[in-house]
Order: sequence, then C-alpha cells, then structure tokens
Amino acid sequence: MGFVVSSSSFLCSPMSVPSSHHAPSSPLLLLCPKRRSTAKKVFAVSSSDGDGDLSGSSSNRRAILLVGVSVLPLFHLRAIAVENLVKDKDNIAKPEVQGASDENTVVKPEKEGISDEENVVKSEIQGISDEDNVIKPEIHGLQQAGKEVLLQEPNQSEPVKLQEGPGNPFVSLLNGLGIVGSGILGALYATSQKEKAALELSIESMKTKLAKDEAAASSMKENYETRLLNMQEEQQKQARKFQEEEASLLNQLSSAKSTCVALGEELRREIKLAEELKAEIGRLESSITQAGEDKRILESKIKEKIDAIDVLQDKVSLLSLEINDKEKNIGELKLSLESKEKDYKSLSSMFVQSKGNLETANSTIEQLKEEISTNREELSAKTSSIDSLNEKIKYLHAANSEIEEKIHGLVEDYEKLRSSSERRANLDSELLAKKDGQLYELEGKLAFALSEASNDHELIKVLKKERDDLKVAVEREIESVRKLKDELKSTEEALGATILESSKLSRELNETKTSYEELKSKLSKIQSEFIEAKEILTNNLGEAKSTSEALSNELASIKEVLKNRQEEIGAMSNQLKAMTDDRDDLKKELLEIYKKLESTTKELKEERNVVATVSRELEILGKQLLRDSEARKALESDLDEATKSLDEMNKGALLLSKELENTNLRTGNLEAEKEMLLKALNEQKKVAKDAQENIEDAQKLIMRLGSERENLEKRSKKLEDELASAKGEILRMRREVSLRGTTDEKPVNEQHQKTSEVAAGRPLTVKKTATNRRRKGSSTS
Repeated sequence: MGFVVSSSSFLCSPMSVPSSHHAPSSPLLLLCPKRRSTAKKVFAVSSSDGDGDLSGSSSNRRAILLVGVSVLPLFHLRAIAVENLVKDKDNIAKPEVQGASDENTVVKPEKEGISDEENVVKSEIQGISDEDNVIKPEIHGLQQAGKEVLLQEPNQSEPVKLQEGPGNPFVSLLNGLGIVGSGILGALYATSQKEKAALELSIESMKTKLAKDEAAASSMKENYETRLLNMQEEQQKQARKFQEEEASLLNQLSSAKSTCVALGEELRREIKLAEELKAEIGRLESSITQAGEDKRILESKIKEKIDAIDVLQDKVSLLSLEINDKEKNIGELKLSLESKEKDYKSLSSMFVQSKGNLETANSTIEQLKEEISTNREELSAKTSSIDSLNEKIKYLHAANSEIEEKIHGLVEDYEKLRSSSERRANLDSELLAKKDGQLYELEGKLAFALSEASNDHELIKVLKKERDDLKVAVEREIESVRKLKDELKSTEEALGATILESSKLSRELNETKTSYEELKSKLSKIQSEFIEAKEILTNNLGEAKSTSEALSNELASIKEVLKNRQEEIGAMSNQLKAMTDDRDDLKKELLEIYKKLESTTKELKEERNVVATVSRELEILGKQLLRDSEARKALESDLDEATKSLDEMNKGALLLSKELENTNLRTGNLEAEKEMLLKALNEQKKVAKDAQENIEDAQKLIMRLGSERENLEKRSKKLEDELASAKGEILRMRREVSLRGTTDEKPVNEQHQKTSEVAAGRPLTVKKTATNRRRKGSSTS
C-alpha cells in the first residue's frame, strides 16, 4: 500500500506537456506499429468524451500523455536491445561460419580457431549481459506500469465515490482512464509477454548455441588434443625411428668395420693361400716333370721287359717243341719196346723151332761170316759215330756254360742235338734191327750148337737185363717227360698260348702219324724180308750145321767183342746218364727261368698297376691343377670383388658418416622443434584452461539468468494474479456502477460497458497468447 501512496503523488502533480505530443502522428508513437494501434484507440476514447468540459479533456489528455511518456522509454530501450541482439546474432553467426570454413578448408591454424571460439563465447556473454541489461529496464518499466495502475485504481475509486455523492463529471473520465489504463496495461502485458517469450526463445536459442558452442569447443578441444597426441606420437615415433636408424647405422658402421677387418684378414689369408698355392703349383709342376721322367723311364723299362718276355716266350715255345719231340721219341721207343717184346716172343718160339733147324744153320754160317764182316764194318762206323757223339757231348758241355748269354745258340745246338739224337735213334734202331738179325742168326747157330746153348741163355739173360735197364731208363724218361708235362702245363697256364701250341701240335701229330705210317710200311717190309730170310735160313740150316763148328770158334771171339761192346755200351749208358743229369740241370735252370719269368711277369703287372696308379694320380693331379687354376682365378676374381666391395664399403662408410652428421643435425632440429611444440602445447593448455574457465563462468551466468528467469516467471505470475484480482475488482465496480447509475447516464454506461468489454476481452486473449507462447517455448526447449 505504501507503493500506491508514493505513486499517487506523482499522478496528482500537474505537468505541462507541449501540445505536439497530443498529435496522433508523433514520432514517439510511430516507433512501433503496435503502439500506433493502441494510441489510436486511446485517442478515439478520448475524443468520444467531447461533451465534457475542457478541464476534463485536458485532464484526460494529461493522463494519456503521462501514460505515453511513461511507456516511451520502454520502447526506446527495447529497440536498442533488439538492435544489440541482432548485432550479437550476426557476430555469433560470423565466427561460426568462419570456424566452419576453417574446419572444412583447414587453412588457418587451430590457435586462431580457439581464439575465434573465445571471441564467440565473449560475444555471447556480452549479448547475454546486453539482454540482461535490456530485460532489466523492461522489468523496471513493467514495475512502474504496475505502480501506475495501482495508483490509478484508487483514483478511479475516488470518482466513483464522487459520482455516488454529488455526481461528479470526472467519474466518466476516471472510468475511461481506468478502462484505458487497463487496456494499456493489457497491451503492455501482452507485449511484455511476447517480449518475454521472445526473450525465452532467444535465451533457449542462446543455450542451444552455447551447448553447440560447448560441444564444438569440446570437440575442437578433443580434436586438437588428439591431433596434439597424434603429433606427439608421430614425433615420438620419428624420434624412435631416428634413434633406431642411428642404432642401425652405428651397428652397420660397427659391422662394416668388423667386415673390413675380417675382409682384411681374409685378404691376408687368401694372399698367403695364393702364395702357398703358387708354391704347391711349383712343387706339383716339378713333381709332374719328375713323374713324366719316371714315366718315360718306366715305359722304357716296360718295353725292355716286354721284349724280354717275348724272348722268353720264344724260348718257352722252343722248349715246348723240344719236349714234344722228346715225347714223340719216347712214344717211338715204347712202340719199339713193344715190337721187341713181340719179337722176343717170336724169338722164343723161333728158338724152339731153331733147335730142329740147327742143321740148316750150319749152311748159313758162311753167309753169317760175310755178314759178320759187314757187322764189323758197321761197328767201326758205330764207333766213329760214338766218337762224334762224344765230341758233341763235349761241345754241349762247353755250350752249357754259355746258355745264359746265348740262348738262341743253345736252341740251335739243341736242334742240332735233336737232329743228331734222331739220327742216333735211327742208327740205334738200325743197330737193333741188325742185332735182332744177329740174334736170330746166333739163335740159329745156338740151335745148331747144343753145347753152346747155355752160353746163349746167358746172352739172352744179359739182353734181358739190358732190356730191363732200357725199360728203367725209359720209365725214368717217362717220369721226366711227365714232369716236363707238368711244367708245360704250368707254363701253358702262365702264358696262355695253348691254342697256338695245340694247332702246332695238331700239325706235328699229323706229321708223326704220317711218319708212323711210314714206319709201319717199313716194318712190314722188314717183316717180309724177315720171312724171306727165315725161308733162306731154313734152306741154309744144313749148311749152317756144317759150319757151326767153325763158327763156334768164331763165337768165342765174337763174345769177347760183344763184351767189349757191352763195356762200350755201359760207358755210353754212363754218358747218357750224364746227359740226363745235364738235362735235369737244364730243366732246373729252365724252372728257375720260368720262376724268374713269373716273378718278372708279376713285377710287370705290379709295375703296370703302379704305372696305371701313377697315370691316374697324374690325371688327378692334372685335374687338381685345373681346379687349382680355376680356384686361383676364382680367388683372384673374389679378390677383385673384395677390393671393389671394400672400396664400396669405404664409400658407404663415408656416406653413412655424412648421413649420421645429417641425422644428428636433424635430431637437433627435431629436439628444438619438440621444445617449441611443448611450449606451444603448454600455452595452448593454458588457453584451453582459460577457455574452460570462461565457459564455466558463462555456464554460471546462464544458471544465474535461469534463476532470474524463474524469479521473473514467479513475479509475472504474481502480476497475473494481481491483474486478475484488479479485473475482478473492476468488474465488481462496474456492476455496482451499473446498479447505481441513472437513466441519464445509460448511454455513457453503455459506452463504458463496451469499452470495458473490449478491455475485459483483451486481457483474456493476452493470457491465452501468453500461455500458448509458454507452451511453444517449453516445446522448443
């Protein structure tokens, strides 16, 4: 109530306002179209009361002017606040567009974006403060308007009281002023509600923008922090890479140094190996020359030994031929012995017959004498042949000493001996045949001479002994032949010349067959002659009996000659034994020669094997020399490559040292850049902290504004309640006025009722619009 009293003095005080303000087209009323309509309506209401006095119209005008003057500052301040809001929105939109362009094109650095965001936040805070400044005078104006309305209500109640008493004409004016004041208050309340809704929308948009700006700032901050973290990680990775590269380069330098040292040592070793290989090559060349000389010497020795082997093979072939001849002779002797045995059997039978034919033998004694003379001649020839044989034996003894030096001469002598032995065998066969004849003759004579039969038996025994001796000698020769055969077999196995010898032997066998057939023919001739002689002897037996007595004397002499001849034959047998001993010695020498041949063949085989091994070794050495030469070439190429690689390694080491220097410089630059980036990061962190603090301050301001808005809402509700109560009182007062009014005042009351209906209808619409705007604001928020 104190507030109403204080404002009533302001209303009652007279004010001199110029007439220019009463014009409906004044510039103050033209600031807003809504104000024009309200002013026109007020002017129309004031003009409808033209029937009153001039004082009433002037008071009404004063009241309207007072209300208009009180409202004009509010319009002016609202226009300034709207202009500031438009400017702030433009300022907010421009940095947002700039920030979006910066993010899309990525031309400006992030520092400028942060500074722009800070400017946007500052501008928004300034806009909010401006809005606060705008809202505060509007709230103050509303308070003043409420005060005026409260002041006007008692003024309205006073004219009512005056009308009740004396019927004051100012009651209508007061009613009009109340109605006009309520209309103005309703319009002002509607405009305040609209402005309040606009302010709420602007605050909500500002909140959304602030949320967006906070989200953008947080996203920018997160992006910037992620970028900074990525930059730090990249820098750390680059630093690690540079450190790893430095470590790898140091390792490469150390490995290169170690490889250089190792290559130097390998070069020294290879040089030593090359020198050793050169020395070995010289040694191998000298050894190869020596091996070539040894090979030549061995080839010459081999050729000599091959020649000696050929000579020995010739000797062996000759010896085999001689052995074959001896075998043939032995065969012939066997045949002759068999024939002699047969002859002995025939002689024994003939001896039985000769006893009966002794008489015929006497006739043949004369012939026998003649034959004895011929026999003597033959014996002389035989003695000469024996002498020649003795000479030959001496010659053979002399040749035995020269056998080792003159093998070919020995072969020729042996052939001569073979021919002489053949002749001797022939002579012996002839002698044996003649002796057989003589034996026949002697047997005939013995048949004729019974007295000398015992002597003939003794002679037969002697002949048997000789035959036995001959058989023993033949057996010995057979044994020697067997031994020779064994030796021949061994020689044949050693030399492997059996095929040639078999062919030769086949030829010789054919020759012996032919000779055997010839001997058979000769024997048949001799048998025929012997038969003829037997016939002659049978014819001459008579004659022989007569001459047997003469011949008995001659037989004694013949016996003596035979004894002498037997002694000569014993000497000859001794000589033959000596010859056999010499032959055995020759055989032993031949065996030794064969053994030497075998040893030489073995040595030759061994030497051939040695030569083959030496040749193989020479081939291997040649291959080794080729390999060594190839290895030497490869080593030389490796040495060249190693020298080239060493040069390249030295060049690489120089390049690496340069790269190390460059990397050290780069690392220094990177460390400086790192320090600069760390400083910039610290500064940006400080800026971010300041921005966070500013954002927190803005949030606090927004919270304050929200609390103030709630207070304003509470106050507006209170004002609405007060308006509703004032409207109820106004209606109550109207009813009272209508009940107490006279009939003269009906038109005026009707007009008042119309105006009151109009004024009463507007606040209801205002309330609806206010509630609708609240709902729209809540839905948008």
